[in-house]
Amino acid sequence: MLNGKRSSFNLGDGKLNNGVSGKMLRKGEYAIYNGKEYRFIESDAVEGIELISNDKKDMNNGFTHYKNNIYTKIVGVNEVGKLYSINPYAVYKGELFPASEESKTGKVLLVTTNTELAKKMGFKRTDKYVYSKSVEWDEVEIIEERKPYSLD
Repeated sequence: MLNGKRSSFNLGDGKLNNGVSGKMLRKGEYAIYNGKEYRFIESDAVEGIELISNDKKDMNNGFTHYKNNIYTKIVGVNEVGKLYSINPYAVYKGELFPASEESKTGKVLLVTTNTELAKKMGFKRTDKYVYSKSVEWDEVEIIEERKPYSLD
């Protein structure tokens, strides 16, 4: 059930990463470059993107140190395998919810605008039409929605 409607949890292009390992939710734009996945932002360079890494070893692959544990590299769009956007969801008690990570507690934050579902699941009202609930990582299954990303 997806917020009260039957769903098979087929998100985006159907390519899901079920059971994401580790306790980190990934969200944003990603690219495959030289067989490795990197976060990216659109670059001011014509037809380019800026890859972002947290791995110092990537300096051996032309990345430059930005600050702290962040390394970047500008590449042409034609140099990357594919671009996609990732949005995290959580299956909680058979229902699918958008998910994020609470910075203070490290728990998974679930959100819905469905009043009946919120009441049924014990969510608290956090805004006029928004209900949320913090849960432990072992109470949910994390699913990543991946959608093709276009620079157009």
